[in-house]
Amino acid sequence: MNGVANLMLAGDTDVGEISFIDLKAQQRRIRGRIEARLQAVLDHGRYIAGPEIEELEALLAERTGAAAAVACASGTAALIIPLLAAGVDTGDAVFLPAFSYNATANAVLLTGATPVFVDVDPTTFNMDPDDLARRIDEIERVGALRPAAVIPVDLFGSPADYVTIGEIARRKNLFMLADGAQGFGGRLNGRWVGDLAPATATSFFPGKALGAYGDAGAILSQDLGVVESWMSIRWHGTDSARKNSVCVGFNG
Repeated sequence: MNGVANLMLAGDTDVGEISFIDLKAQQRRIRGRIEARLQAVLDHGRYIAGPEIEELEALLAERTGAAAAVACASGTAALIIPLLAAGVDTGDAVFLPAFSYNATANAVLLTGATPVFVDVDPTTFNMDPDDLARRIDEIERVGALRPAAVIPVDLFGSPADYVTIGEIARRKNLFMLADGAQGFGGRLNGRWVGDLAPATATSFFPGKALGAYGDAGAILSQDLGVVESWMSIRWHGTDSARKNSVCVGFNG
């Protein structure tokens, strides 16, 4: 959704409506390049998993410092795939910030796990590590759910506190999945979003930090072994030869 502001200059001069996200203005600058790439796809005819996908994955990995990237259908798919690969399932607790778009919680619910909401820092609005520790202790004390994963969510271009949250995750044996859709292109302690967690999901929805003209997503990691499992889940759970079913998957 495009936000719109009505601005007034000094002297009450109305400059009209200015979109917070002006995709038309952006498109005017790059339309020729877009049309050339679309024509190339029409010419080679590989509409699914064509060479452009491998090119995108290589560029994403190079830009972020990740070992590899896996493109997928949406930011939601980018969240679900690593959770499935990590074995997150019914009876598991997945911790996420209380201040986030509902897609993060939806991804957890679609795995069968239970979202557990963590308060946010009043300054950054990112996940509060202290409250995360408290919530984990509460879940362990009650005993109805198994603490399994944590999803810090970047916000307003600012990465979450991956150092402190990562320490908690290691101590409690939690899988940490970063939701970097609103922080892609940002850095923390000299490292890019995409290289701050064992797995990072991002979205290319038009309004995101790195948006596309349509919907898509990607997952990044330093672990090449887990990347293979992500690619399998993304392709209906088949092996690298696309001949044998090795796990449950979908067309993500």
